[in-house]
Formats: sequence, structure tokens, C-alpha cells
Amino acid sequence: MLAYLSCLCFCAFTPLLTLAMTPEQKAQIHAHFESIGQTCIKDNVISEDDIASLRTRKVPTGANAPCFLACMMKQIGVMDNSGVLQKETALEMAKSVFDEPEEIKNIEDYLHSCSYVNQEAVSDGEKGCERAMSAYKCMITNAPQFGLDV
Repeated sequence: MLAYLSCLCFCAFTPLLTLAMTPEQKAQIHAHFESIGQTCIKDNVISEDDIASLRTRKVPTGANAPCFLACMMKQIGVMDNSGVLQKETALEMAKSVFDEPEEIKNIEDYLHSCSYVNQEAVSDGEKGCERAMSAYKCMITNAPQFGLDV
């Protein structure tokens, strides 16, 4: 269950990467992100309801969900230690998988569509919890307009 949740978080930030992966590569990703998820859930326990919400691409409402997402994003590398999103990291991941300029451009446009979250005022500063939740909401909302199924 946690592996799926962890992979879901990864897929929300790098959606097209999983389309180009073999089942074996996806299994490796699941294992890697299960480890990250287990680390993040220790300090940011989320409920079964939050897990169910994340599974169905809905916004979790639990008090710890934003910080769980921030922890995942920091561990993945799409959020820095200052709580700022690093879309360049996700784009570099995409470039390591895709050769087609159109695919890379689509991912770049998708990531750019949510870059405004770095300008939003947040009350938790470097923790990044509020920004992580804002980014998650944006990415889930914007994915369909770029033909992505996160």
C-alpha cells in the first residue's frame, strides 16, 4: 500500500516517465519510493483516508498530508531544503528517459503550469508543507490538459 502511495507521489511529479518504463523498471521505482515513503510516514503519519484519497488522485485532507507530500518531494528531489519546487529536477529525469522533443516540451509545459506555487505566500517557510500541497493540487488539476494520466 505504501509503495503504491509513494509511486503515486512520484508519478504526480514525473507522469510521463512511468509510461516509458518497463514493468521491471516500474518495480524498481516502487521499491525505491516505498523506502522513501516509509521514512516520510514515520514523521508525517497519514490516515487510511488520506492514502485512499491519494490513490484516487484526490486531495488528502489529513493534518499530516501536506508535510508527508513535502517530505516525499524533498526526498525525490523536486523540492529543495528551502521548501521551493525544483521543476528542473523533474525535467532532467524526463530528459534521461525521453528522446522526443515534443514529449520533453509537453512535460516542461506541464511543470511550468504549476511553477507559480513557488511565488505563493506560505506560513511554514522551509518546511514546504503548504507549497507541497499546493503543487500536488495543481499537478492533479493540470495533468489532463497536457494529456497526462497521473
